[in-house]
Formats: sequence, structure tokens, C-alpha cells
Amino acid sequence: MTDTNAFYALRDELRALRDVIPALRSEVAGGPNGESPGEPAGGGRLPWRDRLVRSVLPAIDLPLPVLLVAISGGGSTGKSTLFNVLAGKELSRVGFRAGLTSRVLLAGHPDVLSGPDVAASLLHRLAQAPEPWSQAGDAVTPGPPLYAASSSVPPNLLLIDTPDFDTGVEGRMVNRERAEPVLRTAEVIVYVFTNTVYNNLSNTRFMADIVGAIGGRPMVLVYRVSRAADDAEVLEHCRVVARHLYRTPQGRELPRRELPSEILGIYRMHESDAVALGQAEPSIIPVGDVTGGRAIRELLSGLDVARIKRSVFAADLEQIRREAAADLEALRGAAHRASLYRRGLEQVTAQEALGALRTFPMNEAVALTTRLFLESSPAHIKVLRATGRVVAAPLRGVQALGRALERLVGEAPDEPAPPDPTVELERDLLNAANALRNRLLDDHLIVRVTADDPLLREARAEAAEEGGAAQVEPLGGGVFNVHLTAPAAVRAREADLLARDWTAVTRDLRAVAHDLVGLPADIEEDLAAIVTRFRAGMGWRERVREGLFASLSALPSLLGVTYMLLTANPVAGAGIWIELQGLFGLNDLWALVSIPASAGLSEQERKQLQQMVAPAFRLWFERRLTSVVSVLQDAVCRPALEALDGVPAPDDARFARVERALASLEVPT
Repeated sequence: MTDTNAFYALRDELRALRDVIPALRSEVAGGPNGESPGEPAGGGRLPWRDRLVRSVLPAIDLPLPVLLVAISGGGSTGKSTLFNVLAGKELSRVGFRAGLTSRVLLAGHPDVLSGPDVAASLLHRLAQAPEPWSQAGDAVTPGPPLYAASSSVPPNLLLIDTPDFDTGVEGRMVNRERAEPVLRTAEVIVYVFTNTVYNNLSNTRFMADIVGAIGGRPMVLVYRVSRAADDAEVLEHCRVVARHLYRTPQGRELPRRELPSEILGIYRMHESDAVALGQAEPSIIPVGDVTGGRAIRELLSGLDVARIKRSVFAADLEQIRREAAADLEALRGAAHRASLYRRGLEQVTAQEALGALRTFPMNEAVALTTRLFLESSPAHIKVLRATGRVVAAPLRGVQALGRALERLVGEAPDEPAPPDPTVELERDLLNAANALRNRLLDDHLIVRVTADDPLLREARAEAAEEGGAAQVEPLGGGVFNVHLTAPAAVRAREADLLARDWTAVTRDLRAVAHDLVGLPADIEEDLAAIVTRFRAGMGWRERVREGLFASLSALPSLLGVTYMLLTANPVAGAGIWIELQGLFGLNDLWALVSIPASAGLSEQERKQLQQMVAPAFRLWFERRLTSVVSVLQDAVCRPALEALDGVPAPDDARFARVERALASLEVPT
């Protein structure tokens, strides 16, 4: 990867951290700006993001790879002279007087330093907003920082002229206070010093604190010295300065003949009155092997921007990476818990929907199944059945006449009026909706499951985590209650749940009930296919007894249904047990269709009825459960479901995006 590409890659990864984690956090919390509902003001702040936005990104979030280079030194060392040379323009006033520069002056190529916003972000450590430069004398009087564009500045450099840090007023280092924030912002420091101050401990200690010892900011040394001094003496004096600036982690100085790796180059700049008066440009001469004969502009413009920025911001980036990784882990956990809660809510909704499916239209089911069964009979069976109807007609007529005479003389008991299925379904729907609403308003959603339910396995894993949002309560017989804590996003919508117009909900449920009575109109085709497969698998004994299917007219029109979670096959009884496949997460669910004793069915007839009715029941159950669940979700769960829709899924691609960004910040071991 080229230096430029490495810079853009680093910039893009940091942008991703800045933008993606707060967005995920906001969605998980269900509140604005990533703050959970009820948090105190500022509770949603991310310290690592503040550090990223305020300290790191201003130096990286730029259109081009750029290094911030500060020209620093004591009074009358030639800082502003060097600044003007590098800027290719007289931007800063020069002269013999110490402390002439009283303001920070930023210079850059117009493609980079495009306006006040860029200048303000780069100089964010300063209390005052920067102002545009107008003339060389602007920096002489104290005031806000200045910025100026110059096409002579290399596009990958931003230059800062700083006030003399050893100039004081009434015993106070005023300029040092002005220079320090900028020096701490700079990524490369050009330190200009003279023969009279090269061994000044006050100056070097101040600079040592700025550069941060070994592993700190890189530096270029510029020694303003007499022409009489040879290069060996210049190098020795520069080694003294370097040893004061960069110490080992244990505080020991480097060996006498060595230079710390943070020293990028050494230059000598000769004393000259003409230069000091601004009448001539200085000679800036490379010295020593470390400089490699490169001119100072060439050396600075050839630096590896991405590598230096990573080095300068290493401590910041490591802290950002560590804290952001912890936030990412917490957000992933919250997304998983929300997903678990959503699945639990789906199962709870389906469980409550069962309460609206307590009566099965047996007559319709028997009639439809019988018709489909008989229509698929072989030809010779149809002939026998037709003959039987003719022979039995007189008998059926006599029986009907007898029943009519009994009613006429008052001997036949009055048959009770059958229940109105629509009224019963309205009542059951309202009860289910109210029960579901109450469960949603609880801090914990309680879901009844069996031992093999995947929800139970995941809830146990969540409960094992420190501060897990799930609890498992064994009930015996392989059945458990799973308690799931409501996610923050759902709690944020509690007011919406409470504010639902229950009168309107009741009206809507009653309107829906009319469409849910009886068998669904679209099951005949599916049921016909099931009957055909059933007939193909019948043995000869079952074929002989198929006439029994026409003798089941003694059953009530509606039969009660009870639903149970069973981990073993139920014991046969008076009713019909029908196993239901997992739908909406309802595993190990059985339906018991009650058969009244008055029906007078034998065990064989009960088994035949179970074979006959089970396919129709399953189709009825699947269609009606899907419809009722949809109705309850819309009438009761909509605010909670909308909140959960806004929570990122555990496999949201943004989690992987943040992981890649964090991995790019890891320091190879």
C-alpha cells in the first residue's frame, strides 16, 4: 500500500468509527443521539469518540495526506525567517527584537487550507477561532490565530509559525502559554535554536515535555550558528539537544554518539544580519548522515504521512481502539438480546393467539373432508354407496318422521341453540389482545417453552453471561419459563403502548372476527392433495371400513380445543390429539379436540375420525393462527415491533465494518 493510500485508509477507518458506532448505539437504545431514555443529559457521550473527534480527526480528516509542521524555538532564533522560506511568501514579520511573533500563524496550500472551518479544526486546541491573514505585521500584536494560503507550500504540509516560547512579561512566560497548545497539536516539530541556548535546560525541558520522550513526536533540528563552527561541532551540539529532548523510558540518556530515531534531520543556518532584517534568504544546510543531504523542504515533503500520524497518535489510537471495541461488544450483545426478545415476543403472541382458536368448526371439516374423500373413491365403491343410499332411504324417512312426531307431542327434548361462533371469537380475540398487552408492559417477557426449544438454549447462554438479560425458570415435566428483559428500544415505546386507543382496537378486532369464523376458503386444494395421499396409503381393512366416514353426523357443529406443550406423546382419551408442527416458534405443541360422550363413538371410530379430521385441523390451525397473530401484532404489538425493527440485527454488516476499522488500528506485535 502506498503512503497516500495508507493515509486514506486510516482516515476512512476513523471516519467509520466516528459515524457507525454512535448510529448503532442510537438504534439499540431507541433514543436520540445514542442516549437511552431516562439518561441524564450527556449520558450518551462516548469519551473515546470525543478524543477521536477533537484530537485525532482534525489532523487526519483532510482531502489530502497532510502533516502539521510547527516551527518552534526561542526568541530571535530565526523561526519566522525559516517559516517564510518554507511558505514561499513573507507571511510573518522578521526583525532583531525577541518575541516579535505574538500570534500563531498557519499556512498551507489552497487545496488543503480552503477556509476558516479547516483552520479551526486544525487549531482546535486554541481558545479563539482563527482569522484570515492580511499582512506580515498581523502576527506582531497579540490576538486570535491567523491562517493564510500559499501555493508555494507543499500540498502535504501545513506550516505553523509559533510565538517565541522563552519570551516573558513580568516574570510570566506569556508566549509559552500561547505556543504550547499548538505544539501539542503538531505532528512534526522543527526546533530552531542558537549557540547561546542549545544547552538551555529550561527550553529543552519544555520541548521534551511537548515531544513526549522516546516514541514521541518526530523533530527536525535547525541550528543557527556561526560559519566558523564545523559540522562535527554542529552535530555534537545537536546530539546534546537530542539527548535532553528524548530520554529512554527509564529516564536514561542515550549513548553519546547516538541520535534518537525521532530526529528526522539536522540543519545548520548561518548567522546573518541581512537575513535577520529580512533582506536576504538564509542558507539552510543539511548536516550528518541522518539528513542524507536532503534540503529541508525535500525532507519534510517526503515524509510518510500515515506512518508519522500513526506514531504521533499511537496512544490516542490505542485508547480509542480499546474503548470502541468494548462499546462494539456491548452493542453486539444488545442486538442479540433484542433479537432474542423479538423471537420471544413472536412466541408469546402466538401463545395468546391460541386463546382465539378454542373452537373448531367440526361439521365443516367433516363435511369437506368426507366430500373430498368420497369424490376420490374408486368407481365400484361409488356404486355400492349409491345403492346403499337408495335402500336406506325408507329407513331414514321413518326415522325423520318419528323425530317430527316426538317434537309435535312434546316428547322430544328441545335442542339447545348452538353458540354464535362470531360472538365467541370476538370475546376470545379481545381477551387475547388484553393479555398480550399486559405481558408487553411488564419489564420481563415470560415465554413458556419446552426443553428442545432453541429459545431456551439461547436464553440459558444469555443467563450465563455477566449481567445477562435472561432467566430460566424450570416448571417440571420438561417445561420452562424463559424471562427476557425488555430492550431499551422497547421500553422507550412504553408510552405508545399505553396510549393505544383501546376502543378503536376493540372495534377493529370485532370487525376482523367475522372473517375468521369457519374454515378458511383457500384450504380445499391443499386438503384434497392430503386426502389423495391418505387414500393411497390405506390398507385393505381401512378400505372396507371407509363407509364409516359417512356415519359421523352426530357431532356438534363446534368442538372445543385445548392446547398443551407436551414433551411426550399424549395418552389417548375421549378426544382427538393432534400434533402441530413448529409455527411462530411453538414447538412440542399439541391440540386436544374434545369429543362429547353423547357422540357415542367407539375407539375405532375415534381413531378413524382423528385420521380424517387431523389434516383439516392442521390447515385450519395454520391459516387461522397466522391471521390472528397478524391481527394481534397490528393491534397490540405495533409500537414494540417498530422499536425492534429499528434495532440492528446481530448480523448487521455495520458490526463487521467496525471490526475491520478496529483491526486496522491494532499495533503488530
